[in-house]
Amino acid sequence: MATIPLELKLPEEKLDLLKEVAHARQIEIGAVLEVIILEWVEREIKLRRARQTFKQFSKGIGQSQPPHNTARQHDAHLYGKA
Repeated sequence: MATIPLELKLPEEKLDLLKEVAHARQIEIGAVLEVIILEWVEREIKLRRARQTFKQFSKGIGQSQPPHNTARQHDAHLYGKA
């Protein structure tokens, strides 16, 4: 797999934190950044899929016929009790 170099500008204190994490895990800074980026991308993909699923399930909400008081009159609608 081909790799593409990226440039990242961080404030010095954030770079120090990144170096600390890399040193604690005994891996290179690039490997830490790769993990961070890939986890973020995967989370964004999951969110996108969840939003799409929500859109599909929510189609038609609010377009139903009355009664619209079903939540308040739950027992009456289910059991015929007022």
